[in-house]
Amino acid sequence: MSLGLEIRLADAAIVSAELDRFRLASAGRVSPAFGTAHIRAALVELGDPQDRIPAAIHLTGTNGKGSTGAFIRAMAEAAGLKAHVFTSPHLNRVNERIRIAGKLVGDDELADVLADIWRRTGGLTYFEALTAAAFCLFAQHRADLSIIEVGAGGATDATNVMTRPAACVVTPISRDHEGMFGVSGVAAIARLKAGIFRDGVPAIIAEQPAIALGVLREEARTTAADVLESGDDWRARWEGEAFVYEGRRLTVRSPWLGLRGRHQAQNAGAACAALEAVGDRRITPAAMAAGLREVSWPARLQRLKPGPLAGDGSVWIDAAHNPGGAATLASAIRGSRQTDERVAIVFASQAVKDIEGVLTELVSVADEIIACPLPDSGGQEGGPGADPHHVAGIARTLGANVTVAASLEEAVAAGLSRSQSLYVCGSVYLCGAALAANGERVE
Repeated sequence: MSLGLEIRLADAAIVSAELDRFRLASAGRVSPAFGTAHIRAALVELGDPQDRIPAAIHLTGTNGKGSTGAFIRAMAEAAGLKAHVFTSPHLNRVNERIRIAGKLVGDDELADVLADIWRRTGGLTYFEALTAAAFCLFAQHRADLSIIEVGAGGATDATNVMTRPAACVVTPISRDHEGMFGVSGVAAIARLKAGIFRDGVPAIIAEQPAIALGVLREEARTTAADVLESGDDWRARWEGEAFVYEGRRLTVRSPWLGLRGRHQAQNAGAACAALEAVGDRRITPAAMAAGLREVSWPARLQRLKPGPLAGDGSVWIDAAHNPGGAATLASAIRGSRQTDERVAIVFASQAVKDIEGVLTELVSVADEIIACPLPDSGGQEGGPGADPHHVAGIARTLGANVTVAASLEEAVAAGLSRSQSLYVCGSVYLCGAALAANGERVE
């Protein structure tokens, strides 16, 4: 092992040790349903950094938050601006959650700020500690824009502590995390997510199910947010392969989008609407078009490079882990599938997820579903993986052709031996494990 690699591994271990302290100290208080009281008290001790960061765009929704944030960042950077980004979860390493002026936070800097937070506060959870770290780091470093993604929900999320963000965005809502919050149904989820709205702050609402849209409109009226709704205040559409955004003042045209899938038009449109609402004149339509073309976001219909896991095969990873995300993935597979092409899906999920709902969307586009264990990774939130034999049983009741593999590697090898294309999905953490096994990582 080289000295440089030894140093990097040692630095990563220090970060992990700092986060483990928060995990142990907050054992039993891990649900975001408990609210923001603990992190608000901690942030007071830290000087309220959340209100000293560059103009913040706050993102919530069930699916598309990460892609929308990636579009915003790409457009800002194409205009020569610098953006801070806080997102979750991570694929390979926790540093991916905090991007400072375009670059992932270093191990030393992250460990130092976590140690300082530990000394000055108490009782924060793993996610709350990382959220506080992001706010502290963003307040310390110059940038033009901050992109803050909720962890889950909205009203009670640790990120929902900013007094006045520059804009709020709600991406498409569907059912997810219901057990975590003790709610049921799209209407209740929408009400929870609308908790990020603020008086007089632009609230960009992407295309929604009718019941979610009604709740969001009601909550926006209650908080006096300035609603900018898809279809009324802005439109995003395809013209062949070209993307077109039409807002109140701006029109943006791009010959393609850097992220695959027809569904990305809504995410790109919400990103354009957010930047139009922020109103930074340096972000011109030409810069926005360039960013839309050049954007990248891992594990969203991402093809793995030739490598130890994928070999030379057609292996795709997608972070679909709820019914809405699975429906989007299934649509993308249908749209790209060639005649007589055999498709396999490698699937693993956390036990708390709606596995039946996800598989219901996927079985119609898969010649074979291969269930495997969910690899354990550091910083995995949301509970353990589901037993692959349990997953296989659910898939069989849905009429799928199912096999069970002992590992991700075994599942991919088996799928590639019998199919022309293979999709790895069901968990962000499964996608992260696939990237790692293939020798790839997020930079």
